[in-house]
Parts: sequence; C-alpha cells; structure tokens
Amino acid sequence: MTFEMRMQLLKPWRSSTTLPQKKDIQGLYQAVREPLGLTPDKRRVPDEIAGDVRAILGGLNSVVNGVGPLRTHAGDAHGRERGYRRIDSRIARLAIHSASTASLFLVETWQKQFPAR
Repeated sequence: MTFEMRMQLLKPWRSSTTLPQKKDIQGLYQAVREPLGLTPDKRRVPDEIAGDVRAILGGLNSVVNGVGPLRTHAGDAHGRERGYRRIDSRIARLAIHSASTASLFLVETWQKQFPAR
C-alpha cells in the first residue's frame, strides 16, 4: 500500500473536512493534520514536552515534504531513459522507512482519535 493510499484511509470520511484538490502526499497530510491534532499548538501535550513534540511533528512534516518530491524526481514509477542513474540505496531505504514510520504514526493517531470508525 502506498503512502498516498494510507493517507486516504486516514480521512475521517464523515467529518466536515474535505479532500484537497491536490491529492499528493503534501496535500493529503495537510488535510488530515488538523483533524488528527497534529498542529504545532499541541493542546493535549504536557507543557514540559510540548517543545519536543513540536520538533518531532516538524520532522514528520519534513518527511512528508521530502518523500513525495523524491519519488517524483528519483523514483522509477514514471519510467526513465536509458542510462538513468538510480538513487543511492541508503537514501532509498531512508525514504522508505521514514514514509513507513510516518504512515504508521498517522494510522495509529487516526485510530486513537476516531476509535469507532
């Protein structure tokens, strides 16, 4: 299952939030960020760790903003011309594992926020 598909599964369909026009990773993440309570104002987090959580959520945002463009620019989903140099395997693994971790976090957050769905 792709990151985009996982993001669409996160969508709380009966809420007032609608899917964004641009259904790429960044657009989908922005659409679910507020309903999932992942905005920087972390009201549900104790004050002593709020800054830490904010920094981690900033990292999540960086993953979302990096994985999509990397797939477009360095991936082979759209085909490449002869002689195309593949992405370094370390970077590929970093992107894959970062996207997987982000996806799992978002699914678990959705399950916690909307347990009946």
